[in-house]
Amino acid sequence: MLKQVSTCLGCSSRRVLELLDFGAQPPSNRFIRSGEVSREFHGLRITQCQDCALIQLQDPMPPTMVKSHFDWLTYKEPETHLDNLVEYLSRLPSLTPNARIVGLTYKDDSTLVRFNRMGYANIMRLDLRQDLGLSDSCAGLESIQGAVIEKHMQVLAAQHGAADLIIVRHVLEHSHDPGEFLRAFRPMLSPGGHLVLEMPDCSKFIAVCDYSFVWEEHITYFSPATFSRFARRHGFVVKDLLNYPYPLENSLVAILTPGEQLVQEFSVHEEVALGYRFAESFPIRRNAIRGQLQRLHGEGQRIAVFGAGHLAAKFLNLFDLREIVECVIDDNPNKQGLRMPGSNLPVLGSRKLDEGEIDLCLLSLSPESEKKVLATKQGFLAKGGRFASIFELSPLSLRLG
Repeated sequence: MLKQVSTCLGCSSRRVLELLDFGAQPPSNRFIRSGEVSREFHGLRITQCQDCALIQLQDPMPPTMVKSHFDWLTYKEPETHLDNLVEYLSRLPSLTPNARIVGLTYKDDSTLVRFNRMGYANIMRLDLRQDLGLSDSCAGLESIQGAVIEKHMQVLAAQHGAADLIIVRHVLEHSHDPGEFLRAFRPMLSPGGHLVLEMPDCSKFIAVCDYSFVWEEHITYFSPATFSRFARRHGFVVKDLLNYPYPLENSLVAILTPGEQLVQEFSVHEEVALGYRFAESFPIRRNAIRGQLQRLHGEGQRIAVFGAGHLAAKFLNLFDLREIVECVIDDNPNKQGLRMPGSNLPVLGSRKLDEGEIDLCLLSLSPESEKKVLATKQGFLAKGGRFASIFELSPLSLRLG
């Protein structure tokens, strides 16, 4: 029986039901130095609104706990769609040759560069320290989302002038108050200006029950339908909604203008049913993965995970694999010598594979990165090593049986 737990971040409904309680989890970026132990934990609970179907975290980890202790830690987003997106945006009526184009974070830099190459010169990106008041070198999206409030953005509009186009890639889902975050951009937009928001589309991982994508830093999990309802409820007209396909998780791009747009009658039955299925399938999936890996471990197979990111951290911790997996492989020198949060597994370089010390390597990488690893680790395969992926939608997915 699912229990009612909180108020919806999208529509303020009280009919929010808990789907899964993963228990106390560490921040996925809290790598452990030698001699340290994991000390910071917070409950990870995923819920779904029964009125608008938005999937969201209940009582998410506070930003002060989420903030990384390492200033070298950044996150990369898919970018192969950006040429197409910028070409599309250049045709908007507000994009005159002198249009003012503003980006919010470092994630928008590559988009701004593309506009600059097209001849747009009136471009700026907000400064973390001067514009957002964030002086900590470790401050990330968890801190930026809290600085984006309407009163603050009014001040920035007065300082820098109104923008004809504001680009915000992959920040909304980090917001603890997404409605406030969205409304905050209204005073920064010129009349007729557009706000472009990009976020991950959760539809694929919810449909295939891939739990590694649940992350304490992502507070909301939008689909095209749930985002459209959300934007309209918070005073924006959805001019277009673009969905760029990627193998594991699509990129959802919304082009918005301020204004009132009727929230039409809709049915959430199918999306709510997918949420229930996501909840009910977790123990089945967990037992299947643990069972197969435990069997291989019992047969003497040495197992590693490749990629010391938040996806690997969740895979290891949610499925409790610390006694089954030997180590995590990552060629980022900043991560080597540290231990994974929660599981306490060591992070080692990929020469561990070259030396024939691993039999099964589970990839927690994008398909593009998977191909690179396969191309450079032929020696591992020649020695009888095997690669598989932790992701359900990867062609290399670990087949359960």
